[in-house]
Amino acid sequence: MKKTIYTSVSVLALAFAAPAVAQTVGPSAANNESAVTQTGNSNKATVKQLQNQQTSTISQTGNGHTATVNQGDLGTPSESSNNKATVTQQGRTLDNGGSGLATISQESSNNTATVSQKGSNQALIDQGIATRTGGNNTATITQDNIEFSGASNNNIAGLLQNGSNNSGTTTQSGDRNIALTKQSNSIGGLANTAIVSQTGNDNVADADQSGNNNALTTAQTGSGNVADTYQLGDGNTANVTQTGATNEAAVRQAGNTNDATVIQLADGNNVGDPLPDNTPGGSVNPRSSTYTPRSVGVLQQGNDNKAYVSQTGSGNANIDQIGNTNFAGVVQDGAGAIFDVSQTGNSNRVTKTAGSNANVTQTGAAAQINVDQTGNINQAVLSQIGNHALVDIDQLGSNNLATTTQGPAATDASSTIAQTGDGNTASVTQASFATSSVIQSGNNDLATVSQGANSYSSVSQTAGDGNIASVTQGASDWSSVAQTGSLNTATVTQN
Repeated sequence: MKKTIYTSVSVLALAFAAPAVAQTVGPSAANNESAVTQTGNSNKATVKQLQNQQTSTISQTGNGHTATVNQGDLGTPSESSNNKATVTQQGRTLDNGGSGLATISQESSNNTATVSQKGSNQALIDQGIATRTGGNNTATITQDNIEFSGASNNNIAGLLQNGSNNSGTTTQSGDRNIALTKQSNSIGGLANTAIVSQTGNDNVADADQSGNNNALTTAQTGSGNVADTYQLGDGNTANVTQTGATNEAAVRQAGNTNDATVIQLADGNNVGDPLPDNTPGGSVNPRSSTYTPRSVGVLQQGNDNKAYVSQTGSGNANIDQIGNTNFAGVVQDGAGAIFDVSQTGNSNRVTKTAGSNANVTQTGAAAQINVDQTGNINQAVLSQIGNHALVDIDQLGSNNLATTTQGPAATDASSTIAQTGDGNTASVTQASFATSSVIQSGNNDLATVSQGANSYSSVSQTAGDGNIASVTQGASDWSSVAQTGSLNTATVTQN
């Protein structure tokens, strides 16, 4: 997707290239200033400035305009900095407003570029040209086609920044817009920041950041929007907020101590691979998908952590993982479903199958899973089918295993497992109106509870080794087992 879209921008730019020269400023003067104003249709303006601390302003009103600003002697070893370029393009007609192209290229550092367009236009800002020392650049693209209801309603904004401590902002209003952002801080150690804001339907926000400590914020309001984020490096932050229906978002991070958050408000949204149905320039809609989350937040710090959320309905998921090689995954189907996981340590799992990374299945309205694991090699093996099912697991220590399975009739089912120590094992299988609470403190404790309809069971095993409690119930029975000491065994069977 990324390659296709960026190629689209380059091809479109070349299609409008070779404009008539409105003004060229040569190297004989420093601190140059240039102002170009054009009114009419299909006008072309080109400004080339080769020195430092230069200013270029282009204002065009009408349709089919092309504006090009080059600041810096591009292609030579010299550097140009502290330049400012502003391009304003205003469409005049409602039938096909705009259709303009604005391109600003700035070499080196401390430059400012601003493009403001109304209608259906294309803009490209390139700062800190590759292979040069760049940084501290600011780029702003604003595109608005709301007023042009008869237009093709398709703006394309491309923002390329090389170096460190750059800032890029893209704001688009209307439908079927495309915002492309690519930042690299391979030169220098300071972070880049990017902000993308889109209001309307069927928009695409595609952002790439490479380097360390970069920050990206994407906000989309409307329906059928796509947000695709990729960050390579350490200490990067990505925040995506989508308000509206049938939106799609993906955040991919490679490196250490990265932070990713996705929030989606409304129905029919999904988190996954955001591929539009059509290539840019046509009606851009996210592909249909089988999972639709409403709100998803993911925070991962460390190496080789994996988190997966798949939701249908107005579900809510939050996964926090700090450490290495942790896994948490869920597939949810039901209104008001909640999946909340916090893991601190290494090689912990919240899974459907013990010993493997398999997504937990949760089906039913108002079903809820809460897991808090601190330590190493802990596992919570879970599966829920039914309405109002609740699982709450808190494990502190290492090599603990908690397993809960609640059946399809889990209208009022509830299970709480708390284990402190190492090597504890608790297994609960419930159906109907059962409620179970298992609390174990100590080492190598084992509690197994299997319940039928209308059953209640509470097992508490305090400090000690070799405690075993097994409870099997049916009908309307309830059981409570409490053990303190070593080598204790309690078995209760009620039918």
